[in-house]
Amino acid sequence: MAARTARPRQLGGGHRPPRLHRRARRSQGARLAVRRPLPPGRSDGAVIGILKGLATTLSTFTRKPVTIQYPDEKHPLPVRQRSFPVLVWDFDHDEPACTGCNVCVRNCPVDCMTATMMDNPKYAEGLSDRRKIVEKFWIDYARCMRCNICVEVCPFEAIVMDNNWTGHERAVFDRRDLHMDLDDLTWASRNGLLTAPFRPQDSIAYLEAVEKGEEPPPISFKFARPEARQAQLERIAKGEGPAIRLRPPEKPKVAAVARAGAGAAEAEEEALSPKKARAKRMKLEREAKEYEARGEPVPAELLAQIARYRAIEEGKPVPAAAGGVGAAAAGEEGALSPKKARAKRMKLEREAKEYEARGEPVPPELLAQIAEYRAIEEGKPVPAAVGAPAAAPAGGAQPKPAAAAGVVGDPNSPRKQRARRMRAERAAREALARGEPVPPEVKAVLDEFGISIESLQP
Repeated sequence: MAARTARPRQLGGGHRPPRLHRRARRSQGARLAVRRPLPPGRSDGAVIGILKGLATTLSTFTRKPVTIQYPDEKHPLPVRQRSFPVLVWDFDHDEPACTGCNVCVRNCPVDCMTATMMDNPKYAEGLSDRRKIVEKFWIDYARCMRCNICVEVCPFEAIVMDNNWTGHERAVFDRRDLHMDLDDLTWASRNGLLTAPFRPQDSIAYLEAVEKGEEPPPISFKFARPEARQAQLERIAKGEGPAIRLRPPEKPKVAAVARAGAGAAEAEEEALSPKKARAKRMKLEREAKEYEARGEPVPAELLAQIARYRAIEEGKPVPAAAGGVGAAAAGEEGALSPKKARAKRMKLEREAKEYEARGEPVPPELLAQIAEYRAIEEGKPVPAAVGAPAAAPAGGAQPKPAAAAGVVGDPNSPRKQRARRMRAERAAREALARGEPVPPEVKAVLDEFGISIESLQP
């Protein structure tokens, strides 16, 4: 088979041009084609587009600018704006509205709050209705997540989210500068910058009342709004002071020096406020109802104390016979309730049992007090001769202590006498076994029972 010979390459005029892609050939033909003229009445679309763009650009020169020159100019923020929590200032009483109850501290999910509480000094002065007031308050803004939970759980309308620009402009170079104390937290409200404090639950309550056709709820944070601040400035201008006086100042709780010759009841009357007198009266009235529920008569001393506290509460003069009976008004038994007399009696009876456990005689004064408190407890008149020492018999012998009838721990009972005799015999036998003389106090007890030392010899 003859070998195929290579076809020589054509050169010169016989060169065949390379094949072009179909799309390339089309584009090449389009470039070489002559543009057809537009029909009459129609313009070129490209020119119109350019003119429209220029018109839009030129129209912006006449528009009002959207941006403002911050921070020289600031646009108003809505009341729902939420930055960081701040404390509210009460202009009616010139103090923080916070009482330091720690409800917000316990509910904070990131633990960024700390608060302490103290007694409010303005309450005793009659300038505030808050018994407790915040002493110290800290919030770490670096940890706060602005969740608004503290505002929702506060029961005293004392904390709110700052909805002003002052709450947003918190840029610092050190994180420690974001620890806000009580003065920092009340600064915005004290200076009148917190003009519209807002809580979401207030808006919800308002919308629900409108939907039901009911009267809208009263406005919240009324004491912290600009109207309250303006009223405070007017009071200061009139010389009335920054706080509204709610009541006269209270008397000191502790009477330092009572009037000359005044008893304990009169000293207590001087120290009691009407609220404290009302609390004591209500407590005694509950005790009186317990007596009536048991079918027992209410003691006259209890009724007298109720009348006395009622007179103090109403600001009337206290009856001369209230608080005691006769000359015992200044004594302790005139001011003791039956429950307190019972508690004192039981305490003295325990002391008497300790004397008996040590083998010592119970002092007659202790027995007299036990009988006295028992008489007060049972509503009986206190014996005048109870506890009076008896006259010493001839010969200088000491009489045996007389026990009141029915008193627990009678040292003259047969059981107690037998115990005394057995202890004295045991002590005498131990002394004789050691070869020592019998102590005089043991010998006196043996002589009292008619026992000779010779009969105890081993």
